[in-house]
Amino acid sequence: MTNRSIGTPYKQFHDSGRFDAIVIGSGIGGIGTAALLAKAAGQRVLVLEKHYTAGGFTHVFRRPGFEWDVGVHYVGQVHTPGSPAHALFEYLAEGRLSWHAMPEVYDRVNVDGLRFDYVSGREHLRDALVGTFPRERSAIDRYFKAIRQCMRRLPFYFVEKTLPPLLGRILGPGLRAPFLRFARRTTGQVLDQLGASRELTAVLTAQWFDYGLPPGQSSFGIHAVIADHYFGGAAYPIGGASQIAASVLPTIERTGGAVVVSADVDRILVDGTRAVGVR
Repeated sequence: MTNRSIGTPYKQFHDSGRFDAIVIGSGIGGIGTAALLAKAAGQRVLVLEKHYTAGGFTHVFRRPGFEWDVGVHYVGQVHTPGSPAHALFEYLAEGRLSWHAMPEVYDRVNVDGLRFDYVSGREHLRDALVGTFPRERSAIDRYFKAIRQCMRRLPFYFVEKTLPPLLGRILGPGLRAPFLRFARRTTGQVLDQLGASRELTAVLTAQWFDYGLPPGQSSFGIHAVIADHYFGGAAYPIGGASQIAASVLPTIERTGGAVVVSADVDRILVDGTRAVGVR
């Protein structure tokens, strides 16, 4: 366990060279984007972070003898070779980041005295749900079917983002519609339509803190994405959550980039319609 912050303090940063891109914020989105620009496009990227260490919700804080994560508690799919999440982290961190799979029971919920263990594996989870709610087998099967249908439609939603503007305007509505039929309904609405009882709904949505809104407000599309993400269980980064940012940093630095902390951006400098720098 180290007390070293991740990144170079602004007061110690003396590089006056030209950067190809500037990223404001060093959360997983910021450093991930910077690493992709560096590795895939060979760009020299400057990441600016106002906090004293990089990493956003992947960083940690310490007290004598102890360390706490501020955001990461488990991540799905990263421990499964061949999964997109595993491939992405391997690409960005270049083998410097390792994951330890959590036990088969990776999450446990308690709802009004009803305890339920989330277990790894889609079929194992389905069997555990049926064992707890034997009279709701049909609703449970409809739930898993809805998740599958939603996930099969999700790629078409993103295809539109890759199309030229004119083609996107023509094909976009048709590409988005299948996924939006799920995403425009709340999780609670979909589960009501599937015939889930209040107790079953509470268990199926007990992990809503992973995406931030309770079932009455959350999009079922987002619920489906997160639920599917964890069907195979979860893993934790060896060395703690701060290792995520620390392992990606060398990828950014290899092309002459830098991650600078304690660097609060006041505003983006614009020349006409072009962003040309920051103050």
